[in-house]
Amino acid sequence: MLKMLLKLAGSVFVLGLLAVGGLYAYYFIILPRDIPPPEMQVDITPARVARGEYLATAVFGCMYCHSERDWSLFGAPPVPDTLGKGGERFDESVGVSGVLIAANITPAGIGDWSDGEVYRAIVNGLHKDGYSLFPIMPFDVYLHLETEDVYSIIAYLRTLEPIEAEYSGRRMTPLMEFIANSRVLPADPWQVDQDDPLSGGEYMTIIAGCRFCHTPANERMQPYEDMRFGGGLGMFASGEKVYSSNISPDQETGIGNWSEADFIARFKAYAGARIPVTETGFQTNHAWTEYAKLSEADLAAIYAYLMAQPPVRNPVSPTG
Repeated sequence: MLKMLLKLAGSVFVLGLLAVGGLYAYYFIILPRDIPPPEMQVDITPARVARGEYLATAVFGCMYCHSERDWSLFGAPPVPDTLGKGGERFDESVGVSGVLIAANITPAGIGDWSDGEVYRAIVNGLHKDGYSLFPIMPFDVYLHLETEDVYSIIAYLRTLEPIEAEYSGRRMTPLMEFIANSRVLPADPWQVDQDDPLSGGEYMTIIAGCRFCHTPANERMQPYEDMRFGGGLGMFASGEKVYSSNISPDQETGIGNWSEADFIARFKAYAGARIPVTETGFQTNHAWTEYAKLSEADLAAIYAYLMAQPPVRNPVSPTG
């Protein structure tokens, strides 16, 4: 009997090693997925450039991360004349175990990329050279972008003022490689259902990052779905950890008592604002000055979608 148990235990151990080895090979050798860049040539039209500028500056925060930022001001808005230059560093000081540096996405940085390679980077998270990006740029969200919206972003990026700047120093830890490789997925474009009044709001809420930033997650950046929109995700800003707000419709700890007008006004109050951090007492990663550019129609759609979600009771203070 003892020999049988030992033999069984040995078999389980070997199977366990094979499973671990298989997972390691899958995530670190087989992945990232080989997703070829699509053949495409995006026509640069005024309508696309305008839509792309709106998405890149007001909705996604592309310019928020890929520009120099003024950390002396609340929300650290982009410094004028640096749009797309890149250089923002993400390392241990902001809770990243390795080192990531926002790329130069002006024509000086990606001018030799094809439109298909830019498309693939946005929606699949793959660099021109084939390695996976890290989902601090949430390509695992952008894979749901409507195709025309991706074309608009590409058109806008092509019109940016070229700024010569190159950066090096990227360093990915094994955990970061695991996360990045596992998030490389095929595009899954969203189709807004015109018959569903909440579909447009859901689309905007997803692509603007509301669901990601306002939902707590584990160390592998996997959100706790039962806490969706409940706030409490910790992020570093100016060396201090701050926490996202509860934007679920809970009446005591969320925004359940807010009217649509209250919600819109909360964002529009920061239009053009330049508020010293010394006045607020803390910094934030929430791009208030950028999100203030959201249209009232899109803010109303986001509000309607949030109000239709389950309330999450979770009192949150921005400073913990």
